[in-house]
Amino acid sequence: MHLPAGVSRAVVVPVAGRLLVLGGLRAGDVTTDQVWSVDVSAHATTVAGHLALAVHDACGVVLRGKAFVFGGGAAQTVAAVQEFSSGHARVVGALPQPRSDSSCTQIGATGYVVGGFDGHTMTRDVLATTDGVHFRVVARLPVGVRYPAVTAVGDRYLVVAGGALATTEGTANGPQTSDVQRVDTVTGNVVIATHLSHALAHATGIDVDGKSVVVGGRLHATATAGVQWVEPTIPLVLRLGSLPTALSDAAAVTLGGTSYVVGGETTGPAAPVATVLALRLV
Repeated sequence: MHLPAGVSRAVVVPVAGRLLVLGGLRAGDVTTDQVWSVDVSAHATTVAGHLALAVHDACGVVLRGKAFVFGGGAAQTVAAVQEFSSGHARVVGALPQPRSDSSCTQIGATGYVVGGFDGHTMTRDVLATTDGVHFRVVARLPVGVRYPAVTAVGDRYLVVAGGALATTEGTANGPQTSDVQRVDTVTGNVVIATHLSHALAHATGIDVDGKSVVVGGRLHATATAGVQWVEPTIPLVLRLGSLPTALSDAAAVTLGGTSYVVGGETTGPAAPVATVLALRLV
């Protein structure tokens, strides 16, 4: 199916049997505050409301039935935490420091904010929250990265795959890493468990059938279509297939047993795509 318009670098979370698409970049590299509600079974999208602050390159989770958007940026990187519930958004708190270009994942009732950039340096602290307002540091990445693909494994580990290393405004021509960092959220220990087949950033991480899957991404300025399974405990990186088209900066979420890849970029932020892809491993 397709969204009403292209969007990339948005936050997408599952709420009440639908996908909420919050913020992101629209055509022309314009940051939006719009929130869409997507009924994937009916292939229908409606406007659900607006964020209190227009942001892109944020990340988010669902806690206690409410959607939370952490940080992000527009004219500048922000620390704001926004809560969206019942069609309304409000700023309810702040991250310990401004943070954009991060990724989020969730284990049970705890959300995690991983990687990112404060506008000057990498934000290496891995943050955990159960209410979207109070945060604790559970680990510190040895390799600070922006735009990593992040997933959860089991009830204690996070997988942080790839990422951009540049601390400049843009990352298209900057260095990237192939490192797969495994974070133990209980002990705080972080190890480089394995490596992707090549350096990669702006990819999307998602749990598909219990597997940590890395979707698309950019090799420098070029979008890629690869779908990879990353198993850091073996360690193993296995190419599973390809997306219909090369894609970076998408969002991904699992709803009702199906994983969806939402929006993204093929040629850059000025022309985001409107596709919603169902991802199945066969």
